[in-house]
Formats: sequence, C-alpha cells, structure tokens
Amino acid sequence: MGTTNKSYTARVQGCIEILMDAGTDRYGGTQTPVLASILDVESRTCPEYPQALDEEWRVVRRGRRNPAGANLLSDNSLLRTMVLLSRITGIHRYGDFARNYAEYYMTHFVDEKGFFWWGWHRHVDLYMDRMDGHDGNPHEIHAINCIDWDWLWAVNEEAVVREIEAIWQWHVINKKTGEINRHGDGQPGCDFSMSAGAFIEAFAFLFARTADTKWLDRALLLEDYFWARRDQGTGLFPDRPNAGIDRFDGRSFLTSITGLYCHSLLKAFRLTNETVFRDHAITILRAYAELGYDNETGKFWGALRLDGTPYLGPRILEGYAMYEPRGHLDLWSPYSAGYQHSIYTAQIYAYAYELTGDSVLLSAAERFADWMKRTPPGSIETPSTWYSAYSEGPGREGTHAGKYGRSISFLLHLCLATGEQGYLAHGRALADTAVEKLSHDGLFRGHPAKPYYEAMDGVGYLLYALLQLDQILERPEVGLYEHVFPIDIDGQTILMDMDNW
Repeated sequence: MGTTNKSYTARVQGCIEILMDAGTDRYGGTQTPVLASILDVESRTCPEYPQALDEEWRVVRRGRRNPAGANLLSDNSLLRTMVLLSRITGIHRYGDFARNYAEYYMTHFVDEKGFFWWGWHRHVDLYMDRMDGHDGNPHEIHAINCIDWDWLWAVNEEAVVREIEAIWQWHVINKKTGEINRHGDGQPGCDFSMSAGAFIEAFAFLFARTADTKWLDRALLLEDYFWARRDQGTGLFPDRPNAGIDRFDGRSFLTSITGLYCHSLLKAFRLTNETVFRDHAITILRAYAELGYDNETGKFWGALRLDGTPYLGPRILEGYAMYEPRGHLDLWSPYSAGYQHSIYTAQIYAYAYELTGDSVLLSAAERFADWMKRTPPGSIETPSTWYSAYSEGPGREGTHAGKYGRSISFLLHLCLATGEQGYLAHGRALADTAVEKLSHDGLFRGHPAKPYYEAMDGVGYLLYALLQLDQILERPEVGLYEHVFPIDIDGQTILMDMDNW
C-alpha cells in the first residue's frame, strides 16, 4: 500500500529533525551550526574516515564527498527544503536553522579572494577545524548544484556580492571573449559549459538585484562564447571548446549542455527578461530533441558530433575517453559530475515546454518519461562501461537519492503541464520506492546500498520532491511554477518556487 497524502511531508520533517539534532558539527575543538555532509544512519555521527563504497564511481575523487566535513554548496538543496518546510508547516525553527548555518558559513569560511569555501574541491574539515580540500583546493561550482542566490542574498547580501564579483575576476579568463575556467585560479583551464552556466546564472541574478547592466553584459558575454562556436547547420557546439578536437568534449555535443547549461540560460531569462537567453536555449534543445533521439530504441544518444550524428558504442574503457557516453545515455549512471545528465535534461524539456508551449519540447519530455518507465532504477541499461561494477552490483538495488528526487519532480511537472494523471501515479510510485529503499529510522540514506546519509548523493533534492508531491496532491489544480510561497526573512520577501535542481 502506498503512502498517503501528507505523509511525505511527515517523512521530510522527521529526517530534518534528525539532521538538526544529530547532524551539526560536534567534532574537533570548535562546534559550529553547519551540517556534516555524511552521517552514519545507525550511529548518526559523521565518520572521520567513511567507507569507500561507491566512491570510485560516484565522485571519483574522495574529496568530493566532503569526508569528515561540511560543504555549503552540497547543502543548498537541503537548506532551501528547510525554508520551504517552515513555510508549509508554520514551524520557524527549520528556516531559522538554515539561515544560521548559511550565515555562519558565509561569514567564517571565505578565502582571501572573496570566494566561499565551498564547491567541488573544497570542504570544511569538522574534525580538524580547518578549511580543507584536494588537488590545490580551487574554487569550483557547476550548474549541477542548485544555488539559491535569492535566499543566500537575503541571509548575507555582502557575502554574495563578493562571491559573484570573485567569479568574474578569477573564473572569467578572457574578459573580451568570455572564455572561462572551471577553477577560480585566474589561469586558463577547462571551459566546461556546466561551469559557464553557473556563472551566467550568478551574473544574471546580480543584474536582477542591482540593475547594474555590467552584470547583464557579462552574462551575455559568456553565453555568446558558446553560441559563436556552434555549427551553423545544426546549432550544436562542443561542451568544452578550448579542449580542441583531440579530446572528445572539444568536438562533441553532450547532455551537460542540454541538462545544465540550457537550464542556466532559461533561469537567466527569467531573471533578466533578456530573450536571447531563452531563444538560444530553445534552439539548442530543439536540435537535440531532433538529432539526439533514436527512434528504434526510444532512447537518446549520449554524445553527438557537431554535424548531428551520434557517437555509437561500444564505449571506451581506458583513459579520459572512458567518460565519453558513446551509444545511448544511461539514465542511472552513478557519476555525480561527468557528461551524462539525463534526468536534468528530462527536467529541462518539461520546464522549457511550460515556458514556451513548444510541442517539440513536450514530445522530448514525454519520451524521457516513457523511457524512465521502461527502464526503472536498478536496471542495467548500458553494458561495458567504466562503472560496470557499480551497475552490476550496488546499482541493482536502486539509484542515488538525488536521481530519485529529480525524477519525481520531473514527473510531477509533466503531469501538471499536460494534465496526464499517469505521470503523477508514476512519480508517486517512484517516491514510495525511494522512501522504502532509503529511509532508515527516519533518516534518508544517499543510496540503498549505503549505510550513510550523504549530502553529495542529493538527499536534499529527494526531500524537496517529497514536499512537492504532498503540495500537489493537496492542490492538484495549481501549476507547478504557481506553487510559490513568499518567505519573509528580516523584512525581505523572497520567492520559493517549486523548481528542484
């Protein structure tokens, strides 16, 4: 028997109560209001040396898990869930807790350039009471993570301004062409589209808040860097232009662009009303909807040449080329970064359809939904990959919490966009599966095969999706992006929409 209306919210509330009670920094010589990124679901303590488990497939580099540590970027989705839970329940301590955490972090964990000590190379070591990381500890953010700039601004405006100013200064390597580096070290490096998307969104946000047109110009500069490198026939461009044709991401169109970069463009459009962001995103999404779909299998290709032809399998199993998603996308691939962003891409098609009413975009979203129904979490979809040991082992038990969460949000969105109740039923069934597989005495695991709550596994996205589900079950007549709650923080009203990224 499935769970009933409002019980999803109760599950979320119970998990957040546990995190607030047991998940804060109780280690080292200084106790702080920040949350540990990893908790053992039995002892409810942060392990100083977490087991490796799916580490080699999920994050590749141990430091990305924030071992023995905390990371505000990894917790953005969780904190916005706490704020939303406060609004839904009327219990202020959830939002207050989130605010105290963010305020402390943005005040105490900042580097000399003005960057927050967060991201994919940085975390705060709670046992050693120090800002730590790996591979030189550069600042690095991607559009993979939802950064709620509005809410962070309401908590500490000056800190957010310093962070975004530092992005322009240290990540944008060429101030004339818009070339970026994913690392904030001021040197040339990887100009990944998912990094540029995060920067475009940040610049668009600051323009929306300040009305200073230099920030709009800067967002447009980065967008034009990629647009100018498109194939004139197909409209496709490489995920990392400065890699050159010797590396696959320098000559290939990938779902980092559809799922992450295009989402950032559409958010920039919502922030600025600058139509070029919307129009270019829709052009890109329409191209992939047409060229990236395989009619014979009902799946989408993982990588396209710029002329629109797919890279067929088998996949390469050695060197950096092993990350290239040749053949079809794998819906449930474990890697948190990389080049396969299938669920994000599904979400962006639903989002873009609601924004434009374009039937091509709706068709692509519906194709992803059909594919997800045929190939549920736990399926071995792509044989002979660098992560086959995961797919054939722990992956058979299900997927990571964030993928459950984003999939649920996608299906709910598609239901409200089309009126088709089958999508709601599918989303609800997936939510019940996630609850069954991940909930342990009230605390949610990051994966069915793991004994840990883990922020990097996207538990925050799942909790947010469960709140969405109860809200939609209670008010089915209201559209997803009309589920907007005004949150008042120190007299400032910010809008929390039902987006889940």
